[in-house]
Amino acid sequence: MEELLELWVKSLSKTKSQRTATTYRMCISSLQRHASGESSLLELEPKTLYSYVDASNLSVSSLLTHLSAIKHFYKFAFRRGWLSKEHYSELEAVIEEIREEISTTKPQRPPKALTLEELRKIFEAVRNTKYERIYSLFLYSGIRLSEYTQLRGEFFYKDKNGIYWLRLPAEVTKRNRERLVPIIGPSREETLNINQNLQHWLEDYERNIRVKAGSLQVFTNRLSQRIKVPFSLHSFRHTYITNLVNAGFPAEVVKEFAGHSNVKTTIDIYYRFNQERARSLVESFLG
Repeated sequence: MEELLELWVKSLSKTKSQRTATTYRMCISSLQRHASGESSLLELEPKTLYSYVDASNLSVSSLLTHLSAIKHFYKFAFRRGWLSKEHYSELEAVIEEIREEISTTKPQRPPKALTLEELRKIFEAVRNTKYERIYSLFLYSGIRLSEYTQLRGEFFYKDKNGIYWLRLPAEVTKRNRERLVPIIGPSREETLNINQNLQHWLEDYERNIRVKAGSLQVFTNRLSQRIKVPFSLHSFRHTYITNLVNAGFPAEVVKEFAGHSNVKTTIDIYYRFNQERARSLVESFLG
C-alpha cells in the first residue's frame, strides 16, 4: 500500500499543480484515517465512502474536491494493476452517485425529474435492448446504482396484488438498513405493465437485467449526449420519488421507499409546493 501511495504522489507531482497535489494527498490521508479499521484502502468497501461523507462537516464544494481526489487515486490504482476492474467500477459508481446526491443539496440545483418527452426519447433509443429493461428497473424502483450492482433475482417477491417488491438487505443499502421498495409507476396502468414485464425478466435475471456498473455508466453518458437529453441513472431515482410525491404518498412513506436517512431530507428536497399537485389533491378529496 505504501508503495502505491508513493507512486501516486510522484504521478501527482508530474500531472497536477503543487496546490492540487497537496490537496489530493490531504484528502486521501483523511480517508485513510476514517477507514482505519480496514486493512488497506485497496480493500475499501463502497459503503465506507458513504460513511466518510456522512461523517464529514465539510462544505459541498470541499466534499466534491475530496471525491475527485479519491476517484483519481483509485483510477491510478486500477490502471497500474493494483485494483481489479470490478472493484474499481463499484467504487467509481458510488463516488458518482454521492457527487450527484450531495450536489442536489444546493438550493439552485433541485433534483430534476425526467419529463414524459425525455423518457420517451430515452426509451425509444434503447427499445428491445437490455438497457431498456435496466432503465425500467431504475425508473420504477428508484434504486441507487450502488444497490443495483448488488441486486439478485431472489430480492424480488410478488404480493397478492401482483406487484413486485424489492427486499434490499441491510448490507446492500446506503444506510445499512433493510428496505422494502415497490415496483410502481405514476399510474395503475404503467404499474401493472412493468410488473408483467418484470415477471418475464426475472426468469433469467443475470441475462436480462445485469450489466457492470462501469459499462452502464459509460453507455448512459454517451446516450445522453447522442439524444441530447441531460440525464443520468440517478435521474430515474428522482423521477420515481417525484412520482410517489405526485401520487399523494405521505412523506414518511416516501422516505422509507427512497431510503432517506430522515424525513426532513425527503420533505426539503421533494415536497416543494406545486400548484398542479395541490389542485389534483383537492379534486381527489372532493371526488
